[in-house]
Amino acid sequence: MTPFPAVILAGGASRRMGTDKAMLTLEGETLLARAHRRIKTQAHPVLISRHGDDLAGLPDATVIRDAGTGHEGPLAGILAGLRHLAAQGSEATHMVSLAVDTSFFPADLVERLAAASPAPDAIVLARTDDRVHPVFALWPLVLREPLEDWLASGVNRRLMDFVREHQSRIVDFPLIPAEDGAIDPFFNVNTPDDLAAARHIAKRIAQT
Repeated sequence: MTPFPAVILAGGASRRMGTDKAMLTLEGETLLARAHRRIKTQAHPVLISRHGDDLAGLPDATVIRDAGTGHEGPLAGILAGLRHLAAQGSEATHMVSLAVDTSFFPADLVERLAAASPAPDAIVLARTDDRVHPVFALWPLVLREPLEDWLASGVNRRLMDFVREHQSRIVDFPLIPAEDGAIDPFFNVNTPDDLAAARHIAKRIAQT
C-alpha cells in the first residue's frame, strides 16, 4: 500500500508567542525538527508548510508555501499540501495534517486515522476526551478543488466550518498516563507559559 503523505503546518503567525513557534526548542530540538522526526516514521513523504526558510537542521525537508499571501490559517497549509501532491502525481488517496506546536502527538497517529477505513471523500479527525483536534486529520486528495473554491471565496477560513460541509469521521485517542494526571497527546504550545508546561510534560512522560 502506498504510504500516506503528511504535511506539518508551520506557517502560523505565532502572535501569542511573539516569536516563530517552529524554532522554539524542546528537549534540545526545535518544535519543527521534533515534529518532523516523529511523523517521518509514520508517513512519507513529509511536507512542511511554512513561510520562513529557516529549517533548523532539516536541509533535506520538502518545504511548500501556504496557499495564500500571508498567515491565513491551517486550511491554507492543508491546501498547499494537497496541491503539491497533485502536482507531483501522487498515488496517495489521503494526506495527514499535523501542527508543528503539538509535540506529543501519538506514535500511531497515521495508523489509527487510516484504520477508520475512510471513504474516498471523508475527512478523518482526531479526538481526545470529547475534544476534536481538527488540525490532526486525514484529508482526501479529492477535496483539493472544493477546498480551493472554499478559500478563494474569501468568506470563511474556519477549518471546522469546511469540515461540516463534507463527510467526516472521528477517531478517539487515549490520554497519556502519568502518575500525577493524564496528559493530552495533542497539547499544543501557543504562549510562553504553554512552552514551560510542555517542557514539564516532557519530563513527566520520560519518568513514566
